[in-house]
Amino acid sequence: MPAPTRPAVSVVLPAYRLGEVIAANLVRVAAAFPSDGSVEIILVDDGSPDQTYVEARRAAETLARASIVRHEHNQGKGEALFTGTRASTGDLVVFLDADLDLPPEQVPALIEHMEGVDVLVGSKRESMGEGRYPLARRILSRLFSFFTVGIFGLPVTETQTGLKILKRPVLDHVLPQMRIRGYAYDLEMLVRAHRAGFVLKEAAVELGPGASTAPLRASMLWQMGRDTIRLLWWIARGRVGRSSGRG
Repeated sequence: MPAPTRPAVSVVLPAYRLGEVIAANLVRVAAAFPSDGSVEIILVDDGSPDQTYVEARRAAETLARASIVRHEHNQGKGEALFTGTRASTGDLVVFLDADLDLPPEQVPALIEHMEGVDVLVGSKRESMGEGRYPLARRILSRLFSFFTVGIFGLPVTETQTGLKILKRPVLDHVLPQMRIRGYAYDLEMLVRAHRAGFVLKEAAVELGPGASTAPLRASMLWQMGRDTIRLLWWIARGRVGRSSGRG
């Protein structure tokens, strides 16, 4: 029997406390892509205290090229994505939140935008109209974008959207340098990729019904602010220098 071909795309799904929906979500992600073996799905259960891992394992048994990785303890979304990336083998790696607030059906079309692009960042601004996204989140998202994009000189207007597509050389270059594992991991990853000379671009993405209805927590805002300041300090100290990561 010939060995299976290496997948062209790896979809990495960080998951936490999604036991009631994770099986259906995995099936939905698989259905969004061709069934020719060119796509692998890697779900990372980040130490969920519910049935997320059990239900994900059950669903994966019926899906081709789907695997489940588990953290024994909750380590944060950033670490879950890094774990999934280390387990992946595709030339393109898709980061997609497992709650599917950002529908997976739009991902194949976004992959078509990767010609000449190293990192594609989802931009949900056009989908954040009144009634479709909480007002407080809209305001904070725009303030954070204005601050971070202006300060760090990024060529994208959003950094925190849970849908990104990255080419393998970007991850090989950036991940060993990463120090932030919390909510600001996106920002550090994009800043390091940009300063290394990789090409960043954004594309509009659609939000699913009821997306991002979870309340904002003070601890989340504190951690985001703290880590953003840490990143600025590292740049000032020359710890996030400009380099050529493309060669």
